[in-house]
Amino acid sequence: MPSHPILFIGNSHTYLHHMPWMLEQLAEAAGHQKKLRTKQVTGKGASLEWHWHQQVTHDTIAAETWRHVILQERSGGPLEDPGAMQKYARLFDAKIKKQGAGTIFYMTWARRDCPNSQNIISQAYSVAAKATGGLLAPVGIAWENALKTDPDLRLHHTDNRHANPAGAYLNACVFFTLICQADPRGLPGTLYRNHRCLVELETDLAGCLQKTAFETVNKGC
Repeated sequence: MPSHPILFIGNSHTYLHHMPWMLEQLAEAAGHQKKLRTKQVTGKGASLEWHWHQQVTHDTIAAETWRHVILQERSGGPLEDPGAMQKYARLFDAKIKKQGAGTIFYMTWARRDCPNSQNIISQAYSVAAKATGGLLAPVGIAWENALKTDPDLRLHHTDNRHANPAGAYLNACVFFTLICQADPRGLPGTLYRNHRCLVELETDLAGCLQKTAFETVNKGC
């Protein structure tokens, strides 16, 4: 089976709960025609500006012919320093294009105790995607839609900022829908990699998250 290599550049919103591995396993469960193979370069609280000054990030981009490179700004970036976010989004996109890859912008989500900030976050990622011609993974909008449907749904970790396993699963479903151009509904809510349980969700919850991811991506947000 041919490989579909994907590089994630981000921070804890990328690596917690092994979200990229969840994406791999969803694609495998769906029988996707290409085997998704993910790699990540991350740092705790890392911004795109921080990554731009890390040689390992540049070396990893140059090391392989990636199909997609996924950029995730630190969660406070769109709110506190949107200019820096846009600057380094453009710089990274130019570098990624030189490698023959496509850029995907990983829109993050609002804190549980500050939901109104999602509009600013969404706009910042939308601007970056439109300015570069990159794809937009509307993860934050998917969270917003899921929580509108069920306000009691818990997607955040107890710190009200990071994702819990259900939140990470929703993120993976958004990426699956966007990258595989396929419907995640009906895929397993329990995922394993190398005998490690990545997530274990009840069927109804998994179905709700799958439906939200699919509908959000296909609304063209």
